[in-house]
Formats: sequence, structure tokens, C-alpha cells
Amino acid sequence: MSTDKRSLSGSRKGKLRYTLRGGFDFDTMGHSRYHELRKFVKKGNDFCKELGNIMQERVELELLYAKTMSKLSVKLMKAAQKGVGSIQKAWLVIGKEMESDGQAHRCMANSLEDDIVKPLKNLQETHCRIKKTVECNVSKTKKCMNKWRTDERRSKKESFAVARENEKVQDMTSDASYSILTSNANLIKDATKLENKKRKLEESVKKSYTEYYTYCVRTARAKLEWEMSVNDAEKNFMTLEEERLLRLKEYAHHVSQTYQQLVPKISQISSRLSEPTYECDVSQDFTIITDTVNRYDEDLSVQVLPDFYPEHTNLAMNKKRRISALTKILQLVRQDLDRERRSKKGLDTLANAMHHHASSGLKHDDSHKNVYEKLHHTNLMVLYLEAVNYKVVTALATLEGHPPAASNTFSQHIETTRDKNGHQMSVLKMPAAVCRKLTSSAAPIDALLNESMWSDRGSADGTDIGGKFFRCVYANLSGPSSDLTPTRCWICLDRGRATVDRKKEFDGNP
Repeated sequence: MSTDKRSLSGSRKGKLRYTLRGGFDFDTMGHSRYHELRKFVKKGNDFCKELGNIMQERVELELLYAKTMSKLSVKLMKAAQKGVGSIQKAWLVIGKEMESDGQAHRCMANSLEDDIVKPLKNLQETHCRIKKTVECNVSKTKKCMNKWRTDERRSKKESFAVARENEKVQDMTSDASYSILTSNANLIKDATKLENKKRKLEESVKKSYTEYYTYCVRTARAKLEWEMSVNDAEKNFMTLEEERLLRLKEYAHHVSQTYQQLVPKISQISSRLSEPTYECDVSQDFTIITDTVNRYDEDLSVQVLPDFYPEHTNLAMNKKRRISALTKILQLVRQDLDRERRSKKGLDTLANAMHHHASSGLKHDDSHKNVYEKLHHTNLMVLYLEAVNYKVVTALATLEGHPPAASNTFSQHIETTRDKNGHQMSVLKMPAAVCRKLTSSAAPIDALLNESMWSDRGSADGTDIGGKFFRCVYANLSGPSSDLTPTRCWICLDRGRATVDRKKEFDGNP
């Protein structure tokens, strides 16, 4: 392997690594397709700009045509050689035949200026403005996503620090209670201070969990907005390229017609140009661009899932408090999951109604597009929340000594690693084929997830790891030794009733 190839491979691997700041690098996900389209648009704009300059020079130097035609021929061939396809080939032939055209008439200069130079300049300037607007929109959504991601990392760090300090104080409180019983009365005052500190830390832990989860959800939404802007940019770039090819085809035909109007001694030039220009095929050239870009059709559905302190059994925490914290976190997730499912149900109904009206001959407008985009957004958020739900439920099951079955679909697509601080990072990576199905507004997410490749998913809420298993897990909590039994059984066995207010959840109310 050559040095250049080794260097390129190392660069691509570097882009997919976890950043030194401890977060996932979103900058490279799904960007190859977007950047390839940007390259095509840039090359097209550069070619149009160069072509306009060349044709302008052709107009200005028409009276000295015989002297300057050779120079312009070389420049045009050089510009046309950078592209591919029948249209680019036609312009390459035009450049070659310009040298043969030793004499030209003044009328040709006027025709070229009115029908090619000015429209081509307007086309190039219009495309540049559109390209700049599209790129600014992508940059804006990316900046917003990075901002929420930074807040999420900060909140996570604070959450872990507060939880760790709380565990230390909890253990110290237990030791102090024992010391009071076996020592003199002077320790009572210190024990009271320690108890007050314990209560404050418990409140801080509750607040940090809520704040960290909120930032995780906002980051997920911001990433979806960024993905939408990237998809819209790709569609706009495709439209610009198609329009550019159509206009260049028209200009090539105009050059051919101009030559056909000249004196008979240049009729040979006209005949030689007719074949390549009439062979211009916009569909074929556009297919070349599409095939090239589709090689970079990457999976955008990569989500960083929240990792809460109680999920990690290797971190110090009392088992009862761990179970209680995970149960309350699960309530938060279930609330959002139920809310998103209700939203999806309403959007499905609206989309079906719009589809029915469209089949009746009514014209689509922007409202149809907005509904389908919101439905796509909601489908992905449901998938994200189901993955979070699966993680928390799995952690609860593991605490009871009943690990879930390895065949669960989420377990196959959740990758874990550790960041700079040693904290676990969980990333949900779904196959591209599944994401394409999820983006279809005509198919509900539950139906898609229950197809052949998702047949092992069960109820699609992360809890179907074996029916008897979960009944056994939560039945074990029904004894008198556990004060969390009603809440946990109520959460895990009843999928649609987790609608408790967040503040009440963290205050310990079922």
C-alpha cells in the first residue's frame, strides 16, 4: 500500500474516533455524501464561471478571431476536461473546433453575448447564492447541535461528581449512626450536620439526573435537525446540478445553431459539432452524479444514548438507592416515550388523511412536507427513547441477577466504550435499511420494527426480554424488605401508565 493511501486511511479512522473531550464526533457522520455533492456543485459553478469568461472573451475578440481563437480553444478544452459525461464531452469538442474557425462574423458576437454570456452569468450567480444559503443552514444546525452536546457533557460530568459525593456521605452517615450508639453524646451534633449534608446532596443528585437527561434529549433533537438540514442540502444540490446540466445543454445547442447560420466555409465545423451536442443526455449525466454520490450513502441514524450513574454496577452505590434511582429514571423515559407515541399516532392519522386527499387529486403544499418531516422526526425519537428504555430496564434486570437474552435487537446495535474520564459511552447504530424504512411516512414505526429482521424485538419498548423473566424479577420486589415494590412493578409491567410528574417522581411519590 502506498504512503498516500496509508495516510488517507489513517485520516478516516481519526475522524471516527471519540473526541478527547469525551463525546462522539458528529462532524463526520453522514457528511461524505454531503461533501461529495458540494464538490460537484463547486466544480459545476467553476465550470460555468470559466465558460462565461471564455465566451465573453470570444465576444470581445471576435474581430481578431483568427489571432485569438487558438488561445481560447486551449482554455475551453482545459475547463471541459475536468468534468465527465456527454455534455462535458460536447463542450470539449466545441473547444477543439474553435481553433478551426479562423474567421467569424460580428453577428456571432452579438448572438453569443445575448444568448449565452449573460444567462450563464446569471445562472452562476444564482447558484452561488443558493449554495451559500444552504451551507449556512447546515452550519447553523451543526453549531446548535454542538452547543447542546457541550452542555450535555458538562451536565454529565456534574451529575457523576454529585452522585459520587452523595454515596460517600451516605456511607459516612451509616457509620456515624453506629458511632452514636456506641460513643458519648458529643457526636450527636456532628451526626446532625452530616445528616443535613446528606439531604442536600440527595436533592442535588435528583436535580442533576433530570438536567442531564434533558440535555441528552435536546442533543438528540438537535442532531435530527442537523440531519434534516443535511438532507435538504443534498436535495438542493441535486436540483442545482440538474438545472446546470439542462442550461449547459441549451447553450451547447445554441452554439451549434450559431455555426449553422454562418457562411458555408464553416459548415464543416457545424457538422462536426452537431453529433456531440445532440448526443447530450441529461439523464445519463445526472445518473453518473447519482451513482457516484450513492457510494457515500452512509447511515445517519447514530445516536449517543445517556449513561446514568446508577446503571454502572462497578460504581459505588447502595443497591436500594440504585434500584430507586433507576426506577425514577425509567419513569422519565416512559413519560417521554408515551408522549412521542401519542404524537406519532396523531401524525400518522394526519398523514393518512393527506394521502387520501392527494389520491383524490388535491395538490400537495408545504404543509404536507412539514407533516411528513415531523412524522420522520417522531419515528426516530421513538426509536431513541425505546433504546434508552431498554438500557435502563436491562440495568434493573441485571441488578436482580437476571441478565437479558443476548438476542434482543437493541443489544445487537448498542455499542459501548469509555471516554477520557473512564465513563461508559453507549451509541445506538441502526442499519441503513432500517432507517430508510423508518423515514417512510406511510409505514408506522411499530409495524416496521415487527418485520422479519426485527422479529425478536417483542413489544418494542425494551422490556420484552422474556415474559416469565420480568414477572419473576419484579415479583421478587413484592416482599416486605423492599419499599419500592409498587412503583417498580407498576412501571415495568404497565407500558402505558407511566405519566407521573417528574418532580413527584424524584420526590419519591409513586
